Amino acid sequence: GGRDLLDALDEALGNEPISAADAAGLLRNHAPDWPPYQGLTGGALVGLLAAEGVKVPSTGNRWLLDPLTVREEISRRSTIDLDE
Repeated sequence: GGRDLLDALDEALGNEPISAADAAGLLRNHAPDWPPYQGLTGGALVGLLAAEGVKVPSTGNRWLLDPLTVREEISRRSTIDLDE
């Protein structure tokens, strides 16, 4: 099995909003041996998150990732799992 992007972010992020580029760096540090994270950029991370249903708003030229959005999506998914 692969790594779950949202779970990895949940573990790597603190509680403060962070730029997507910095979040990508945290993921690289969090799982240095996981190839999908090795060349990860902020823009690529935003795209991956969008595919996971997490919207990252753009402010100026920066994407600011709020850890809360990631955790809300994780809890939404776990609720869906319970419903099935």
